[in-house]
Amino acid sequence: MKKILFVAAVAAIALSGCKTTEANYRSAYEIAKEKQQRAEEEGGSAKLQTFADPKETTVDGIKLMMHTEPVGFIADGGVNRETMQRYNVVVGRFRQLFNARQMRERLIAAGYEKACVVTTRDAGYYVIAESCPTAAEAEKGLEKVKSDSSLSLRAPLPYILRPAHLAR
Repeated sequence: MKKILFVAAVAAIALSGCKTTEANYRSAYEIAKEKQQRAEEEGGSAKLQTFADPKETTVDGIKLMMHTEPVGFIADGGVNRETMQRYNVVVGRFRQLFNARQMRERLIAAGYEKACVVTTRDAGYYVIAESCPTAAEAEKGLEKVKSDSSLSLRAPLPYILRPAHLAR
């Protein structure tokens, strides 16, 4: 009997000690805010690293919102170093590979047969609807995804991703 009471008491203490409270969240938030302010005062940044936003770039007389970045290739991503084109229409940016793959599957079902996923150095994932060899084709690809009502894109999407290894 004593053994059962002892086990029950230990379980009750263990379970009650793990509860998260609003006060705990508030305390963690205040500490994080304080660290961010200190880093900004020292000239640094405590913000999370994010995807870089595209900049307007003129290529062959065509103005495109474009970003150049080294990319990596994943298994079953739909593209590799040899098949990747110079200009890629990005329609999704994700931190989770699962989400990127899901969007790629939806794009393929919607008629974007060459949709693919590539990865960034900081473990982010770009979902590409179209891959084009020329700036003119990329401009048409951008217009196509912008006018596609089945895609709901938020700024800065869509834009062109130029893989660093093809930017020469």
